[in-house]
Amino acid sequence: MIQATQEIRSGWCVVGVTGRADGECADALEAVLRAAVEANAKVAADFSALDYISSAGIRAVLQAARAAEGSRREFAVCSLSPPVKKVFDMSGLHHILRIHGELPC
Repeated sequence: MIQATQEIRSGWCVVGVTGRADGECADALEAVLRAAVEANAKVAADFSALDYISSAGIRAVLQAARAAEGSRREFAVCSLSPPVKKVFDMSGLHHILRIHGELPC
């Protein structure tokens, strides 16, 4: 189960995600991120409180990033928790996604 918050900081919509992004909630994660992309020019997904991400969760993030690219909007993933950072590093996602150690705003 995930929980998500949104706040605007310096022109960025920061989507804070808490919990586990797995097969049970990947669709919900994608919906939250896509809605943020549709409503804002710049979206930062803050994963500092995300405990776990599965391949389904990664797919949800990639779908949101593709939606942002197609809409000519900015999308970044930020503040990865250690277990999530390990998955992102092993998956080579830094070649595909814009990833920041800290929030871009």
